[in-house]
Amino acid sequence: MKSLLWLVGGTVAFWALLTCPALLLWPEDPTFTWSTTAVIICLVPTALTLAWTRRANKGRPEDQLVAVMGGTTARMAFVIAAGLTLFLTIKRYEYQRFWIFVVVYYLFTLALEMAIIVRGANSENT
Repeated sequence: MKSLLWLVGGTVAFWALLTCPALLLWPEDPTFTWSTTAVIICLVPTALTLAWTRRANKGRPEDQLVAVMGGTTARMAFVIAAGLTLFLTIKRYEYQRFWIFVVVYYLFTLALEMAIIVRGANSENT
């Protein structure tokens, strides 16, 4: 539970730090909508894979490998599918800048998740 709070809190803080300057750079565009949508489609699968990895860390090494590899694949597939669906079906998301937000949030949530997992694994081993 604590790791999930770190993930959500860190991502929301990063969202605020990224969205405010983006609104200043592109005030006419739907920057707020793009940024908020991108953070949601990246945060939801990351939170699910974090929970999956945490649960697998208490199991066999094979389960841990499946959680890491499967989680990465599932997260990437979900983010790409959701982003493409929005990009191709909703006029408001037909801009390349939307993809900039998706990529930045994807990389941030991935890095934060890995930091939380490694930190948790180190604290369990000591």
